[in-house]
Amino acid sequence: MNEQIFWKGISELIVAILIGVTLLYMTYKIMDRFIRNKYKIGNDNTSYAIFSGSVLFSVAYMITGIKAPILNSLQLLKSQAGHEGSPIFDAIQYTALFIGLIVILTALINLIAISLFMLMTVKIDELAEIKRKNVSVSIITAVIIISVSLMVKDSVYLILEAFVPYPKMPIIF
Repeated sequence: MNEQIFWKGISELIVAILIGVTLLYMTYKIMDRFIRNKYKIGNDNTSYAIFSGSVLFSVAYMITGIKAPILNSLQLLKSQAGHEGSPIFDAIQYTALFIGLIVILTALINLIAISLFMLMTVKIDELAEIKRKNVSVSIITAVIIISVSLMVKDSVYLILEAFVPYPKMPIIF
């Protein structure tokens, strides 16, 4: 057994669980504050549970690939001649940068998707229907949120890659 790989896997697992649960908890609390409290939605509302579950899935799905840009950044910094930064400080800095960016982008994407969908369905107030426990509306809204997340994930990671400190390439032409 390769102990180095084993302990690296264990540490990545612990970090992933801590970051994942923390971000999901924060997302849930923000939704509670801004949606549940604003619309006075009770705890027994299945429609709201479907809606909030789709937002939580969207956040989780968007952060699943965040490890690659972080590790690329750290590998590139480590391999650069003359880089005198602290590996621990660099790891914290790039992890915070990428998590912050993914949280902001995911929030914006979900807000834009929900807002656009609500603008297109002018005859239905989705959040009011969710408050009235209309499961049909919450399922359709949830599918929109999840589908948009599936469609935009690659574009979001392309944006994140722009922050990876790749070395300057010579211009040939």
